[in-house]
Amino acid sequence: MGEKNNAVIYGEIVSKCWEDENFKKKFVAAPESVLADAGFKLEEGVTYKVIEAPKLVKYVVIPYEGAKEAVQKISAGLLESVEKAAMVVPEGVEVRIVQNTDDIRNLILPASPKTLTSAELKAISGGDATVVMPSTSTNVSVATNDFISTSIGADLAASIYVNMEVAQELASVLVVTVAN
Repeated sequence: MGEKNNAVIYGEIVSKCWEDENFKKKFVAAPESVLADAGFKLEEGVTYKVIEAPKLVKYVVIPYEGAKEAVQKISAGLLESVEKAAMVVPEGVEVRIVQNTDDIRNLILPASPKTLTSAELKAISGGDATVVMPSTSTNVSVATNDFISTSIGADLAASIYVNMEVAQELASVLVVTVAN
């Protein structure tokens, strides 16, 4: 079996973060160490920053190089969504855009699909609740359909991560990151 690519390795790290709070804390505090230990190919001279995304906050990460092409592709996708339905961003969902810099790569750590928002807890419990982490573990299913790669430059690619399971419930998680 061949080497795992960075997208698969990152999916496994996200899954482990959802299962193990101590691992998650280590990843947020020292992402380069966790990534390297997992076999992720780190870019030389680059700092990796983990951004924890709350459940109803979706991030779009624009690359430093090839930003114009990435924005064009994202815009085309948004226009296509508008043609299919009037609602591009589901009610209650917030979209945040961050851009990588020459020496910083933003890594989005999505909330576990098993994590419930206070509104969801209220809806299923009939009242207010404060517990947000269920006791069951969740695994990330990393398959060809979960990662869509689009070439946006000579040797630059944007990897768009879409969590299909969560997309059906709320909205898709869209992260555009640079891969060499």
